[in-house]
Amino acid sequence: MDVEKQVLNEELTQEGKTESTAAEVKPELKPTVIWRCKDAECKAWVREEFAPDPYPPCPLCKGPTLRSFKHLPAMPKKAKRGKKK
Repeated sequence: MDVEKQVLNEELTQEGKTESTAAEVKPELKPTVIWRCKDAECKAWVREEFAPDPYPPCPLCKGPTLRSFKHLPAMPKKAKRGKKK
């Protein structure tokens, strides 16, 4: 069994791959405020920082939304631009 694993590792290394998969490298999840659709059949949601209004309508069905939390990867912060002259 060890010989088979060693052969597999050698083949993966030759192909430029490693034994670890993308599933093992997961981003850190943080509780994020979202707005989700009240309709149980509609699965739409949007991050609070991307919501166009303080109480946004559903982006798909235009129905009412509820404020909720979802564990999501953190969004990278955008660099602030300097003033144009």
